[in-house]
Amino acid sequence: MSGSATDIPEPAVTRLAMYLHILHSFTDRGILVASSGQLATAAGVNPAILRKDLSHVGAQGVRGVGYDVGRLTARLAMVLHTDSVHTVALAGAGHLGRALLAHTGHGRGFRVAAMFDADPDLIDTTIEPGGPAIAPLSAIADVCAGHGAGAIDVGVIATDDSDAQTACDAFVEAGVRQLLNITPRTLNTESDVVVRQVDLALELQVLAFNASRPRVTTASAGQSAGA
Repeated sequence: MSGSATDIPEPAVTRLAMYLHILHSFTDRGILVASSGQLATAAGVNPAILRKDLSHVGAQGVRGVGYDVGRLTARLAMVLHTDSVHTVALAGAGHLGRALLAHTGHGRGFRVAAMFDADPDLIDTTIEPGGPAIAPLSAIADVCAGHGAGAIDVGVIATDDSDAQTACDAFVEAGVRQLLNITPRTLNTESDVVVRQVDLALELQVLAFNASRPRVTTASAGQSAGA
C-alpha cells in the first residue's frame, strides 16, 4: 500500500479526490456499501481503473458485496490529507468564489481564513456568519503573512482576468506555494509554486466535443455486482 499521495501517479490522485467527493455524496444519501461498478459509474471511469486506483491506497472491496463507504472515505481522506484542516485564502468574492466557499466545509478538510476582492463595496463585509471579512486585493500579501509563515496552505484565484497575475504575485510574496487558478489567465510563477488550472470554458469545450461523438450503448453499464 502506498503511504502517501506523493507515491501515487498524479492522474490517479485526481481520480481519488473525485472518488472521495462521490463517497461523501453516498454518505449524505445513506448509502453504506457501494460496488466498484456503482463508484465507477458515478465517477465516469472504467471499474478496472477504479480498482487499480484504490489499490494504491490498499483499499480492497469484498467480492459480491463491494466497499464499505465509511471505511473507504476515511482511507481516502487520510491519504489525501483531508482528514486535517487546510487553510485557504480566496481572491475573488464573485459568484465562482462564493460557490467555492460553499463547498469547502462540511468535512472536506478546508477552511477559508481570508478573502479578498477588487470591489470597494464588498470590503469589510462577510459572505457568511463568522466568515472572514473581505479585504482589498492589495492587502493579500500583508493579510496572508499576518496569519504566520506557512499558515495559508492554498491560495485560490477567482478574480477578474486582469487581476489574476497580481493576486498570484501577492500570494507568492506571502509564501503561499499551492495555488488554484479558476481564471482563464495563464499565470507566471516561481518554479517552486504549484498552480492547478481550472478553465471552465475549456472543460465545456471538451464536453461539447464528447457530446458530438456517436453514443456507444453498453448492456447493463455500471451494474457490477461485486467489488
